[in-house]
Formats: sequence, C-alpha cells, structure tokens
Amino acid sequence: MSDVVLYRNSDGKSVTHTSYSSRQTFRKCPREFQLSRVQGWRDKAERAAPMFGRCIESGLQAYEESGRTSAAGVKVFRRLWEEVKLTPDFERFIFTATEGNWEQLLKSGTELMLLYEIKAPHLPIVKPLFQQRIRKTIFPGTNLCMLENVAVLDILSFPPWDHKMLPKLDVTPENGVRELVIDIKTGGKDFPSDLVSLDPQLAEYAWQTRVPDVAFLYLIKASHGFKRGSRIALLVARPPLWAGWEGFVLDVSEDEKGAQALSIGSWDALQKYEAAVKGVRGKKLDELKQNLILTGHGDGSILTVAPSDVTKQRIQFAAARLTDADMDEVGRSVAQTTVEMVRAHEQDFYEKQPGVRFPSEKCGFCSMRFHCLHDSEGRDKNLTRRGEEWLDGVDLENE
Repeated sequence: MSDVVLYRNSDGKSVTHTSYSSRQTFRKCPREFQLSRVQGWRDKAERAAPMFGRCIESGLQAYEESGRTSAAGVKVFRRLWEEVKLTPDFERFIFTATEGNWEQLLKSGTELMLLYEIKAPHLPIVKPLFQQRIRKTIFPGTNLCMLENVAVLDILSFPPWDHKMLPKLDVTPENGVRELVIDIKTGGKDFPSDLVSLDPQLAEYAWQTRVPDVAFLYLIKASHGFKRGSRIALLVARPPLWAGWEGFVLDVSEDEKGAQALSIGSWDALQKYEAAVKGVRGKKLDELKQNLILTGHGDGSILTVAPSDVTKQRIQFAAARLTDADMDEVGRSVAQTTVEMVRAHEQDFYEKQPGVRFPSEKCGFCSMRFHCLHDSEGRDKNLTRRGEEWLDGVDLENE
C-alpha cells in the first residue's frame, strides 16, 4: 500500500508525515483539520505571540551558541523583533492586553533575555543542541510503514545526572550525564509545574526520542506598570540582594522631578507592610509609609530601587521523568490517531465535532466557524487560503 497518505493538501500533494500540532487539531475537530490542513484556510488576523516566541527562541539560541556572551541574546532578539515591524502583515497583528503593543513586547523580550542570562548558569542547559528535527516511523514493518511522525526539539541538553533541578535517578549513568529534552514556551501566566509530566507534547517528545527526561523552559510575559504587590525580579545586584532575586513591590513613589522609585521586599515584608498601612489615610499614611521604609532599610527587609533595576517578566523551569509505560502509551495514542486520520482521508469524511457550551466551548474560539455556519460573508471577511509552503510541513519547525 505505497499510496497510503495522511491527506493531500490543496495543491494535491501527498502528506505522509504527522506531528503533535496536526494531531492536536485533528483530535480537537476533524473538520477544522480538513479546512485548515487539507483545504488551506487560515485566519487573516495575525497574532503577535507566535512571532514573539520565535524571536525569543532565536535570542536564547544565539546567547548559548555564543558561549554565553553578555547581551548576545538581547541583540539577536531586538534585531529580529525590529524586522517583524517591517513585515507586510504587521498592521494586522493582534496584541493581548498583557502584551500591549510592539514597543512593550520589545521591552518584555529584552528583559526576558537579560533575566535568562542571570538564570542560565543555574539551569540544566549544558552543551545544548537547538532545533533538532527527528523523524520516527509510526508503524515499522507494516503496510503503513511510510507514515512518519516529525518532531522538532527546541533544545536537547546534556546536564550532569544529579542536577538539582531534575528528578533524582536511582542509577548513576556511566558517563555522568543525562539527556534532557527541553521545550521553550512563552505565555502570559504561570505554568502548573507540578503537572509537567502530564503535558502531551512533552510526552510525545519522550516517546519520539525515548529520552524520559523532559522539561519546559517557560518565559512569562507581563505588563510593565508597577503597583503594590507586583511580583518582580532584580536584573542587577543591589546589595544585600543579588541579581535574579525575586520578590514584591511594597510601594511606588516619585521624587520632585517625577522620577519613580520602588520599595521592594519579600512576601513576608509585603504582608507586614500592608497590615501596617491598612485603614490609614492622608498625611498620616505618607508619614507611616516613610517610617516603615526607613525602618525596613535598616534591617534589610526593604530596599529602594529604580524601575530599570527590576522586571515583572518571569522564567519558570519545570522537569519530569516519564516511565517506559508512559512513553509506550503515548506511542499507542499516536498510532490510533494516525489511523483515524488515514481513514478520514480515504473516506473523505472529516467529522464536525462542535462545542458551544461549557466545558467544550471550542467553536467560539475557532476561526473556521464561518464555514460551519455557512456564513460566506464572515468567511471572506475573516479567512484566506494559504499555499503549499504552509501545508508542506514548514509549520512543524515552530512546534
């Protein structure tokens, strides 16, 4: 059965490889898969987040491959993000409330690069290999042996076997190192690090490579205004605190020239500060704040810094180790979905699986809904069709 394919794109070209993203779309709704992957429809709107994420990844790679030369990542990120502004589709870019606009993301990315430089020596990222493309036969030795799964690993790292940020091993490897697959993500909120072993994409990478150790390097975007309670990290050392120290803003003040200053401290210091000023108003409040800050300076619990010394951007790292049974189960799931994709192509039937009410409200977020609603006006206003360069698997590079 040499003619077995997963689907044919809008130019009639056969596709015999699948990926995590294509399966996720198919599992979510086969009809959406047909409209986007097979027929080539896409949303006209361009979201800034994917492009920002690619610029961040390129900056991280440049920094590591430079031998961790100071500001190497910052320079590459800023250059690439500047180029984004020159793209023909830039005016259609959509920014979330947290992202703000292009300028704010330029600041966010710069601060994330600087924060990564601070944290990199403590992370299990050693001799990293970036963007490793791996192909795996899904059904070896069968009449479906031509079907492959393609994965692109953001980072393949080789840290010491006993690195403190990795799950403990019962047996010491002979060479003293362990392989670690790391996926880079950017987002607007914290990742539930205690659930990292349940992430389906990391689990697929473990099955694909048979490397049981997987992790997320999660770069969290935040807005740039400061107020009491804002979570921050120091970008420079401000004794007695060190670069990378994480804490909270206790108060924001301005001098006579309007220059802003931040009083920062630990979570405990913030709680004590809030309890002390609660219910106080007017001049008494100003005097109390000043006394509390001065007292805190004396015992080291409060420090006053400039806004440029800190960032609200954050970096999380979370790792997990999967069992052989976990990886085998993922392989069976990949195979099952792949068979369903082949069947949908052969029968030319991609089932519509709508959802409009909790907990499956997916239709309201699906740009293909105009097709399903037979809304030709909405379709033409919001959708367009992509060519072969997208449907031929180039998108796999961004997984």
